[in-house]
Amino acid sequence: YAVVADLRATAARYPADRELRRLIAELRAVSERFAELWDAGVVGRHEATRKTIDHPLAGALTLDCDILSVASGDLRLLIYTPEPGSPDAERLELVGVLGTQALVG
Repeated sequence: YAVVADLRATAARYPADRELRRLIAELRAVSERFAELWDAGVVGRHEATRKTIDHPLAGALTLDCDILSVASGDLRLLIYTPEPGSPDAERLELVGVLGTQALVG
């Protein structure tokens, strides 16, 4: 929810950005949930939190989301990390190797 509210705030700051408008239109077209959240009209700033991500191979992964910001601009980097030693950390490590193996013969 917070990410969509943050995107809405960004869209308000850059109303003439065609690529941003295209991205929003595409997300609304392919995701009913995104469209619902977008239509709610909430504007906000994404803050550090814990998120659960539904990975297609690993299932639900609960990750800490930390945000690194540049004070003089709009640049932000979101870092998702699992709790060390947790089942989520083990499954995320497995995701790093899934699909990299090949059967020979």
